[in-house]
Amino acid sequence: MNNFECEQFLEITLELGRQYVQTGAEIKRVEDSLKRIYEAYGFNNIEIYAVTSLIVVTIKAPNGTHYTQSVRVTSGGTDLGRLEEINAQIRYICSNTPKLEELVDSIKNYKKPKPKPFIKCLGYMLASGSFAIFFGGDFFDGLAAFFIGMAIYFMDYHFKLRNINNVIYTFIASFVSGVIALLFTHFGFGHNVDKVMIGVIMLLIPGLLLVNSIKEMFNRDIVTGLYRFVEAVFVAVAIAGGYAVSVLLLGGVLN
Repeated sequence: MNNFECEQFLEITLELGRQYVQTGAEIKRVEDSLKRIYEAYGFNNIEIYAVTSLIVVTIKAPNGTHYTQSVRVTSGGTDLGRLEEINAQIRYICSNTPKLEELVDSIKNYKKPKPKPFIKCLGYMLASGSFAIFFGGDFFDGLAAFFIGMAIYFMDYHFKLRNINNVIYTFIASFVSGVIALLFTHFGFGHNVDKVMIGVIMLLIPGLLLVNSIKEMFNRDIVTGLYRFVEAVFVAVAIAGGYAVSVLLLGGVLN
């Protein structure tokens, strides 16, 4: 590769790394995957520093020239489907070392599959209803949580509240679902408000975020691990705060 191609190669692989971080992948996994790609193309002296908001890479080409670039990661979340696609893409790149043009086309021109709203909405509803029953609720508690799950779906995917801030979104979603749960049980649509709330809470708990934070710290990525742990704690506090406010505002009125 000439200088321009090396710079372009580094830029496109950093874009792949950025997408990888945005899916919720572990930082160590992102660093190891990028390192394998650079080694497959013959680069050495590879230095990669990644956190949840930034990736910096320095590589040494076979001719002795060093190249350094960075990319800012501005948003993130959990997308296991895209995570699996990137895993498969990285395995293909390492095994076949495609030409630069093919690499650029496959990463920059990636088109996310069109979501199927009905299936996702049904998943939200079934998950919340099932958890409500699993934790001791009766059929009507599960039914109430089932419909509240639909409300969470519409906030998540149609009102786009998550785009403002995940913690704020979680607080609003918790407050709204708490209000609906209190109203449902007050008018007899559900019998145990706590079981209904527990079922919906399970949609909001940052389980993967918390698990990844612990794994990052065990992998000695302390900064990233602490960042994700603090974020998980803030989300948990937002859940508790949203439901507490709904109970304080409506609990005394409806009882």
